[in-house]
Amino acid sequence: MSKKDLATLRNDIDRIDNAIHDLLMERAEVVEHVRAAKGAEGIKLRPGREAEVLRRLIARHSGPFPKGALVRIWREVMSAYLKLQGHLAMAVYMPAPGAAYWDLARDQYGSQTPMTAHASVRGVIGAVQSGEAAIGVLPIPMPSESDPWWRHLYSNAENTPQILSRLPVAQTEKVRGSFEEALIIGLPSDDHTDEERYYTVLEFDREISTRILAESFKDSALNITIQGAYYDESLRDQWLFLAEADDVLHIDLPDMKKLLERNDVSVKGMKKLGAYALPFTVEELA
Repeated sequence: MSKKDLATLRNDIDRIDNAIHDLLMERAEVVEHVRAAKGAEGIKLRPGREAEVLRRLIARHSGPFPKGALVRIWREVMSAYLKLQGHLAMAVYMPAPGAAYWDLARDQYGSQTPMTAHASVRGVIGAVQSGEAAIGVLPIPMPSESDPWWRHLYSNAENTPQILSRLPVAQTEKVRGSFEEALIIGLPSDDHTDEERYYTVLEFDREISTRILAESFKDSALNITIQGAYYDESLRDQWLFLAEADDVLHIDLPDMKKLLERNDVSVKGMKKLGAYALPFTVEELA
């Protein structure tokens, strides 16, 4: 290749870079119009919309540029524009130095988003409730936990957060050499997408085992799994369970009716704790 040909190609790259830059600036102008139209509403997380945008881009993508890199670039882009709409800050659960949740949060919401570390899950939840942070990053619920953080979201108090997203959004990503996951919480949103999993808390009036509950739901078309349980000794008639499913659970579901009839229990309460868009699979990003 001659020096002249190489110079031409470099000029093409400069032209393309300028075009990308122009479009980013134009997009910022549109975002400003959106913010003005919303008025004082302020920032509102829309992870379902973000997932739809990424799926659309992945579907139309072609050529050698890696899809995983495309996802990462657009996450940075969307976070930057989200920050233009209002106060965007993250409260991250970080019980020890080097916790993977910090890296997951940074990867998802960009290098420009302020982050604060919290040694307790209550600190993260409180930061979101108070408005100090728009986003909270917490561990994935585990069935073995004796005092799970999700029980604090089972409340009708004002500004109680909900689960909005799951990290990482691409299953191919690793944090500090291992695959770690987390959940994003924020103020409740009705933003949804087609491919989601939902969290619902079930409150029963008497004791029922996780095994029995899981067995009752094992053939459900909603792919229901029990992700946690909690019993407070000071409330002797309250047993809480966290269910994850392909839809929000409600009392009229055949699965629920069968459970109640077979085990002689009553549901004292049910509450949707939120949902998350399904992460992109290795196959989708290949």
